[in-house]
Amino acid sequence: MRNFLRKILNRDIADILTRFYQHTELLEIQWISFAINKNTIANSFLTKELEILTDSDAFSLKIADLKTALNHQLWKNHESEGTSILPYDSTLINDYNILVDNLIEKKIHSYQTKLKNVDSTKTFTPSEVTTEDKALEWMRASFTLLEKAVVKSLTDPELLFQTLLFMGVNPKSNQEEIRLITFNLDIKFEFLSNGMLRIHIYNDKNEETRTAKKPSLVGDFNFRKREMLDELTKLLSSIAQGIKI
Repeated sequence: MRNFLRKILNRDIADILTRFYQHTELLEIQWISFAINKNTIANSFLTKELEILTDSDAFSLKIADLKTALNHQLWKNHESEGTSILPYDSTLINDYNILVDNLIEKKIHSYQTKLKNVDSTKTFTPSEVTTEDKALEWMRASFTLLEKAVVKSLTDPELLFQTLLFMGVNPKSNQEEIRLITFNLDIKFEFLSNGMLRIHIYNDKNEETRTAKKPSLVGDFNFRKREMLDELTKLLSSIAQGIKI
């Protein structure tokens, strides 16, 4: 009887998760956050957490890696929708991965569109061009090293990949932003109403988050803003592989 009830409950939560992944409003998000960390649930090795804020609802999904299966917990507006243990070959895993790709791609596309709106009458001084070129080169070098570290952590079983990623309108500041905290870098891109891109990047060289007192790169950028977003987009492509299952 107990096994029968467990199968029924798992089937019910599977139906709930299916409806969740197919919920079209999920792509009309205000704010999303991804967290992959060791602050685990159900005695798992690692937990992946996804939070989505839409115009009408707040969803929270936690997936704990139990090594033999995946523990799924879903909340809607802070009320539990259910818990289920799903095998790795469940079709819902693919649904989750597709949702992650769609969420990130949709937000990136909206930011690319924002930064395409360039004031054609704007002229840049040689000093402004040089400053932004140097900032872009620093970003390319730093992100290349970070991307290699991410790939290594995802392919080396001795290493553990952890990250925090936020995208959308920050509920606290009401500012449109991307923020990525992974390894030694804390990266924040803010999309300002005047069309400029504000960047703060902290380099926590001892790899303890938020220990750096001053940003390694800070400023409001205009001339190279689209190239700068392209560099972050390439980095996020690597990060996304760790967010997915």
